[in-house]
Amino acid sequence: MIATALVALAAATSPLAGTTVHVDAGHNGANPAQIDRQVPAGTGGYRKACDTSGAQTNDGRLTEARFTLDVARRLQRRLERLGARVVMTRTANDGVGPCVDERAAIGNRARADLALSIHADGGPPGGRGFHVIAPLAGRAARPTIVAPSLRFARQLRARLDGIGLRRANYIAGGDGLDQRSDLGGLNLSRVPKAFVELGNMRNAAEARLLRRGAQRDRYAIALARAIRRTLVRREVRRPPERDQAPQEFAAPRLHS
Repeated sequence: MIATALVALAAATSPLAGTTVHVDAGHNGANPAQIDRQVPAGTGGYRKACDTSGAQTNDGRLTEARFTLDVARRLQRRLERLGARVVMTRTANDGVGPCVDERAAIGNRARADLALSIHADGGPPGGRGFHVIAPLAGRAARPTIVAPSLRFARQLRARLDGIGLRRANYIAGGDGLDQRSDLGGLNLSRVPKAFVELGNMRNAAEARLLRRGAQRDRYAIALARAIRRTLVRREVRRPPERDQAPQEFAAPRLHS
């Protein structure tokens, strides 16, 4: 009886104990020319630039890299309080990299149960809202992660809906969920993974929200809820370790 009660208490207070989550704060604090070098970004010899400089607000006062790192840290603290082991891509905003292939490799080496890459978009000035991106099988190094990644992406969308965020009105048909085969961080992941674009930095009203600490806490709360619900409900299980054979694909869409 006592042992059962202790197990129940542990599950309630540390529901993510025994899990590993890779949290990837998008982009870099510094962006020298070396980030333009080509690196592997998918099967079939597909390559892309090491990274991009990322978006920024119209006044230049907030960069995507600084925003994503702050949200990532807030999320890290919440997940660790829930018992998860959190592996961070970066913990500072004054370095270069890692490149997109290494970002995927960090989650792979950690054998993460889930991986999440945090971004803010540089869309049209009139566009507002969030959207989530899941992988497609086309260039995926491990196609078996596509289905669990999509389930995770749907949970992210639901939790962001739940805090009252608008779905992006300028991309993915207003659905708030896109699937793409041109993002190296998704293509090279061997663990279930999604990207989230939490807002549009080029929209003046949304940029004001992105600057607020209270709003960043709301983002972190929603992301942590999505991760917790996905892992506790076992909506994502470690997929079979079957990698994709190289093949050729059509030209990719561009990512800001």
